[in-house]
Amino acid sequence: MILGITGNIGAGKTTFSKFLKFYGFKIINADEIGKKLLQKGEAGYEPVVEAFGKEILDKIGEIDKRKLAGIVFSDHHKLKLLNSIIHPLIGESIRNIKDNKLPVFIEAALLVEAGWHKNVDAVITVFAYKGQRILRAAKRFGIKEVLKRERFQLPYKEKLKHTDFLICNTSSLLKLKEETEVFIKTLDKLL
Repeated sequence: MILGITGNIGAGKTTFSKFLKFYGFKIINADEIGKKLLQKGEAGYEPVVEAFGKEILDKIGEIDKRKLAGIVFSDHHKLKLLNSIIHPLIGESIRNIKDNKLPVFIEAALLVEAGWHKNVDAVITVFAYKGQRILRAAKRFGIKEVLKRERFQLPYKEKLKHTDFLICNTSSLLKLKEETEVFIKTLDKLL
């Protein structure tokens, strides 16, 4: 069984995933798959360099992800171009995941936006209020960057149309841990 974890920036997807990992579940992060695909010799490297030019490369010829992020999060068309290259490759990786013993979780902020929700057995959406999410994510990315990225994510109203399980992360870490434990018990009943 493959389950997708989604939610907008700062919702707590990664924290929820860490709790699941603590309880022994396998977590695969779509961002990590995407980063790997951008490495020299991987399927996404050449098409991305061709699309965005050699100015996105660092001194040793690897794609500088900060430069690339600066370009794509400033221009919606360039983000669409990058997504049109990388998203199908990530989707292929998700389709190829097989693990008959335990559920495998795919953490992906853009699970619904990229259409990857069609490749999983169930979608888990981690919810937090916009103000909470922005404050949390600003600690990591800075407020300007968070607001840029937020613009490119679907509102919860849309994500909820594809949601099988809702995890509410509007309180404390302890409360999220408790929500995770309740989810695991529910999942155990389904398996």
